Amino acid sequence: MDRDDALEKKFTRFRVLIIGRANAGKTTILQRVCGTTEVPKVRNKYGKKVTEVYVQGSLERGEHDIENEIMFRSNPRYVFHDSRGFEAGRIDELKKVESFITERAKARRLGDRIHAIWYCIPMTDRARAITTAEDNFFSRCGTSNVPVIAIFSKLDGLDPVAYGQLRKEGENKVDAKSMAPERSKKIFDDGDYVRRLLAMKYPPQDYVCMREMDKENANCSGLIECTAAALKHETLEKLLVSTQQTNMELCIRYAINRQVTCYSPCCV
Repeated sequence: MDRDDALEKKFTRFRVLIIGRANAGKTTILQRVCGTTEVPKVRNKYGKKVTEVYVQGSLERGEHDIENEIMFRSNPRYVFHDSRGFEAGRIDELKKVESFITERAKARRLGDRIHAIWYCIPMTDRARAITTAEDNFFSRCGTSNVPVIAIFSKLDGLDPVAYGQLRKEGENKVDAKSMAPERSKKIFDDGDYVRRLLAMKYPPQDYVCMREMDKENANCSGLIECTAAALKHETLEKLLVSTQQTNMELCIRYAINRQVTCYSPCCV
């Protein structure tokens, strides 16, 4: 058995820390990633099950203990951790997150390590999309070798602004509604959001925009692809892609890309 095969046996679950204020859409994103609408199962660091009454509301209120393991029955190859208290940008909570990242990035047991961080920033209020919490995290919190993907969630929150602009420009109601999503992306692109994050001391490795994740046909392919591209180890990349049980297109594309890479002249 070679080293890569040995690592694959030790990395059996892809572990993600998800960060974000209340109502950032974290629960919905995790459900879409796992292809389910079920309530997650949560266990504390001692392996004891957390009651479902607590689970249903606490994820979006930011009340989870960061050590808790969040899993979905539909896709047990994912393990999620949720931060808490990021609304106010409190330094004490930032220190807890930083400590967790440091410990889990270099955990002795490979199965305990976190492999990626997803930072959710809702676009429902564009005037305060980047708050003190984001400023503190991206300017103070180093993440070792763990890649951070910024998720600009609820991009459809910009649709009313886009619709209003289009109506003022003379578009009728039907056309303005159909054109609003494209205009929302333009409003986002014209904003300062990405530039501000990239200018900070510890910028995200990549970012993705997500809209209408509450719809049944929503998928998280863009998030998974960004995360896979940011990983520095092929074994982790394979593990992440293998978790996408319902996304055969992504799995096939990954397999083809690996074959092309392996047989390209620069690898000979």
